[in-house]
Amino acid sequence: MLSKFRKTALVAGLALAATGAQAGVLFNDGLDGALFNAAASGRGVMVDFIPSGNLAGATGEGTFFGIAFTYRPDGTSAFVTFQNETTAIAQGQTVISGMPVRLFTGGTFGDPFTAPTNAVVGTAMVTLNSCENTVIALDMTDASGLADVTFDYGPIGISGSCTSTPANVSCPATTTAMGDDCLLPTNIMGNLYLPAGKKYIVQGQTSVVSGAVLTIAPGVTVQGAPTSGVPNFLAVLPGGKIYADGTANAPITFTGPTPNKGSWAGVVLAGNSVCNDSVNGAPCQFEAVPTITYGGTDMADNSGSITYARILYAGQAVAPDEELNGLTLLAVGSGTRLSYVQIDHGDDDGIEFFGGTVNGDHLVCSNMTDDCFDMDQGYSGKLQFLFSYQGDPDGSFTNDPHGMEMDNDNQNNDKMPRTNPTVSNVTLIAQGMGANGEGMRMRRGLGGTFRGVVINGYADRCINIDDAGTFTQAGSATAQGPGLTLQNSFIGSCANGQFEDNASDPYAVSGWYNAGNGNQTGDIMLRGAFMPMAGAPYLDGNQVPNDPFFTPVPYKGAFAGPWDTWYAGWTVNIPAK
Repeated sequence: MLSKFRKTALVAGLALAATGAQAGVLFNDGLDGALFNAAASGRGVMVDFIPSGNLAGATGEGTFFGIAFTYRPDGTSAFVTFQNETTAIAQGQTVISGMPVRLFTGGTFGDPFTAPTNAVVGTAMVTLNSCENTVIALDMTDASGLADVTFDYGPIGISGSCTSTPANVSCPATTTAMGDDCLLPTNIMGNLYLPAGKKYIVQGQTSVVSGAVLTIAPGVTVQGAPTSGVPNFLAVLPGGKIYADGTANAPITFTGPTPNKGSWAGVVLAGNSVCNDSVNGAPCQFEAVPTITYGGTDMADNSGSITYARILYAGQAVAPDEELNGLTLLAVGSGTRLSYVQIDHGDDDGIEFFGGTVNGDHLVCSNMTDDCFDMDQGYSGKLQFLFSYQGDPDGSFTNDPHGMEMDNDNQNNDKMPRTNPTVSNVTLIAQGMGANGEGMRMRRGLGGTFRGVVINGYADRCINIDDAGTFTQAGSATAQGPGLTLQNSFIGSCANGQFEDNASDPYAVSGWYNAGNGNQTGDIMLRGAFMPMAGAPYLDGNQVPNDPFFTPVPYKGAFAGPWDTWYAGWTVNIPAK
């Protein structure tokens, strides 16, 4: 019988062996499975890595377990197991030594069941060289009757989730050592690569300037400085690029020095796509940081790629009454990739799209003080599989934290280019936080195509339409469009009603919603905090927009069913399903 898997508390780490500083991939559960050597067929080792805590997949911390099948000199079979039982793997560690090897004997399989006994018969040392090579040395005691053995093994098949990123022992050129961490330069120029094995510190405005490229390895943490005299944030300026591509097992983390909202400012991407606040053809000016300008005519502008990444605890004030969003997108173009990105526990909005044409999928926003997805200034990108969860128990919310707040322009509802996104498969769930929080607030001349939206639990209404220009785009109480449509969607319950129907409006929002093809209302049928139960009425009946960007799925909302946990493992601070 296998020894019990245990997630150990993080205590003093083992020192790196001499070889560990030379090479290595961070321990991650992409290593799981069978290891063998083709030249020594007939024996092998099964291994399993269990990350410890929400952030362990990014740092290599956790429990390593192995089981080997062998034979005693008399020909009888033996199973031995080994794991780091009392000491956790430390961040960046590539060698584990001193693990007890346990030999199991006896026991029966079946009914009645008899547990086997085990005894420590040696120690194991594991050296992780790469995804393709792990060396496991078993030093057996004389009393065990088993010979010492070294397994120089590779996996039967390489997991796509295992990334061979060498552990770094020194700060990259142009960065500065700050204790065990590396301080990023104020202006990143040329090509800067941040390998795993170090934490990288953002102090003040850290800018990737035009022509520069910042590349971040899977598993890396980029952290705002502990000093609060200046706002600490990362800004990719127009013409600059960031490639922050993690994996499901080794996501990239952007975070503050403390797990508190607003402990750093956040991430800003500025591009050369469109924005409708341009004056006389000049670039738009970022309201929070006026020295950052953005916008142009390059709809396909490329600011890089952010995938399998999370941005935590942002929202530090950059000016009086101006906090940054977790991820601020300023006229970012469609050549940029956003996929599997989480924004969590920020002290303002989650993601705000100021104009631009950037597309995105599998975006998670959780526990924000204000809105989750905010769009304005002529944003017209394509989005699919959005999940908003507003359920932070600490109660730090604005008066109106919406799932989606979407505007064109307050002064001119018909300003062009109009905010006009194309969006499908959205789940917006709240736990009644924020007195005036709404699922979708559409106003100021918004246009757009929305399909497969599921809403439940907001403290005010589920859907609200404001301003004459928006009602004009939306159509009428009997026919949606031509400029704004919401179809194939499902509305549950919100504290003040599903729709904000005001007698002073041109027509009732409820009538407009009911005029949409395939729209439904009813019991949301959640499993846990936000996942759909099997048989929920919105698990079919969607028709995604007819565009090659969109994955053609039949269900409404972000999840295909209770088993579709695409968010699991790389996100933090949301309830288990």
